[in-house]
Amino acid sequence: MTTQYQSGYKLRALKTFIDETVGHHIAKHITAEMSDITLRLNSKNMGRGMDLLIMRYTAEFYCDRYPYQKHDPAVLFANVGAWLMDNDRERDDHEPLADPDVDVVIEDEQSAEIILTVEFEEPIRVVEAADGPIYWRGKRWRIEAYEIWVAENIRDVVIR
Repeated sequence: MTTQYQSGYKLRALKTFIDETVGHHIAKHITAEMSDITLRLNSKNMGRGMDLLIMRYTAEFYCDRYPYQKHDPAVLFANVGAWLMDNDRERDDHEPLADPDVDVVIEDEQSAEIILTVEFEEPIRVVEAADGPIYWRGKRWRIEAYEIWVAENIRDVVIR
């Protein structure tokens, strides 16, 4: 699979969605960063690649000068919640992730500072590669997305 894969893909996808829903005039004041990263060593063979480990992190979306009088912050919050429900359905698969947290500080009569904090969990995916930078199980690997095949019929499953 040729799709470029990088850890933190959920943070980047939510940031893109927020930027699209609030418009350029607000999006230019929004930054996102990853913190509190923990790694769970839990490899899983997925057939065409491996989930080497699970990364859990906190994504912080910081918006300076949010025009809360013109753009209801509740719409921003609802869009974040809707995106999570539509795009991060595995939030409760392992240890449940906390619901998003919001801090709002009124700066003046027109603007506020908003900090949205969202916990994410995602696999670090690897494929075998002769020139890969990761040495594991006596082989070389590189971080990359791989195609995941899902059996649609029981006849598609091979038992060895």
